[in-house]
Amino acid sequence: MKISYYIWGLMMAILLVMPACNNSNDTPTPGNTTNQNLLKTWKASQVLEGSLDVTGEFGQYRLTLAEANGNKTFTLIKRDGTSLTGSWEISADETTITLTANSNTITLSGVSVSASELKYTTDEQGKTGIVNLSFTLVPA
Repeated sequence: MKISYYIWGLMMAILLVMPACNNSNDTPTPGNTTNQNLLKTWKASQVLEGSLDVTGEFGQYRLTLAEANGNKTFTLIKRDGTSLTGSWEISADETTITLTANSNTITLSGVSVSASELKYTTDEQGKTGIVNLSFTLVPA
């Protein structure tokens, strides 16, 4: 009888210890908050001012988003060929990207991203004042 209690106790100890010996990798890995599809150089595929297609004015337009060691950097080559560099952030819901260069801030709204396409709207200085532009970018 003592042997059966001994065996029963040993079996219970083994059952209690077994979950701790699970070989699966349950160690959480740090999450990456940046959508990896963003991290590349993009060029304009279509740019609309309202319903007017102005893509031809954006042949030089490039947006490069990069991230290294937690630092998010961008380079924007504007339609006139001038460039801006600085840092960028994306909202938690990934619908707004904020580009910051010196004291200038550019907000990209309504962001939609996949591996092959980046869409957003932004306000830009036009010939007659501030205009809202809808961009569709593809990898350069």
